[in-house]
Amino acid sequence: MQVVRKLAPGDHPWLRSKPLVRLLHILNSEKLNVRLVGGCVRDALLGRDIIDIDLACCLTPDVTMSRLKSADVKVIPTGLKHGTVTAVIEGHSFEITTLRRDVETDGRHAKVAFTGDWAEDARRRDFTFNALYLDEDGSLYDPCDGLKDLDARRVRFIGNADQRIEEDALRILRFFRFAAQIGQGELESSGLKACIRNRNLIDNLSGERLAQELFKTLKADNLLAIIKVMADKDILQKIVPNHRGLDIFNDFVRLEDTIGRCDILARLSCLLVGDGAEASRKLRLSNRQAKTLNQYMTHDIRISYGMSQQEIREMIYRSGRAVFIFALLQYWSSRESDSFTAFLSYAEEWPIPVYPVLGRDVMAAGVAAGPELGQILKKLEALWLGSDFKLSKEDLLAQL
Repeated sequence: MQVVRKLAPGDHPWLRSKPLVRLLHILNSEKLNVRLVGGCVRDALLGRDIIDIDLACCLTPDVTMSRLKSADVKVIPTGLKHGTVTAVIEGHSFEITTLRRDVETDGRHAKVAFTGDWAEDARRRDFTFNALYLDEDGSLYDPCDGLKDLDARRVRFIGNADQRIEEDALRILRFFRFAAQIGQGELESSGLKACIRNRNLIDNLSGERLAQELFKTLKADNLLAIIKVMADKDILQKIVPNHRGLDIFNDFVRLEDTIGRCDILARLSCLLVGDGAEASRKLRLSNRQAKTLNQYMTHDIRISYGMSQQEIREMIYRSGRAVFIFALLQYWSSRESDSFTAFLSYAEEWPIPVYPVLGRDVMAAGVAAGPELGQILKKLEALWLGSDFKLSKEDLLAQL
């Protein structure tokens, strides 16, 4: 591969971080074996924050692990059959993958063989700007002409788009996700057509993989333009079955963007009907995520212009801060008004009090454990709420 550009390390201080420098020194001790690749290179060129650092390596996984362990570096065999290990240095994780080529693919997982050919490794990747390689001295390699696509903010498959998608159907979602994150203008036509032709392959993907890509898309800068294409081309239906129209979703996202917020599950709920259970199953959400989504979908909070702070406090205490704020924003987004800013600020800052009476406090007053105990606790809590949280534990227990 030929160097196409030289980055000034001084303009990219992340290249000089001690953990990364140490890692590269260990693996490149006798010759250049390792290069940075993928997202970290792409995001560096875009001037975005570097979150994860991935490396491509011409050493086999066992040699890579051996060298790292000899240098007292913690190594995790995260995906040996795909050639991937993770090095942990000073709390920083680096994913290192041996150069590879696909031997067999089924649309979800690939059987790979290791290679020493950097260009061959590049050709098996998904999009041109994800096949950019970077040396520690700033030398940039572009075997798939990804720089021109990155400069144009264009998402383009490497080689034949249908073949890339058949190798891994998740690339359909990644096509739209990257378009939402960094794209500008029209989607690359051949890639879009391939995604539409092959959209039924999405049915073969696991819920976890669907959710991972969907969540990244839902927080992207160019979300609204891309979600419309996904809905119009029946891609979104494959991810979120029976989703509603986009009007409520669009209004909610625009408001969140305006006030600098982004609640992924709140945005997802604006696409759904019912209680969210179907989407939770489809996307294999965690119990906590499913519970929050259900709370967003089923809350009975009534927002109004004339709410008092006491009413807000009680609604927050009963439903939770996040659910109240969701209800507030949902109501606000359907109205062209900025009069809810004060309500939002108050809801964000009000410290939720802790109900001061415990079961053991009531039992100490002579009430036996059982149904009556629970009923008494609820009655005392209602009194506490009615007092706007002012009654003390002593005041409440005195009611017994």
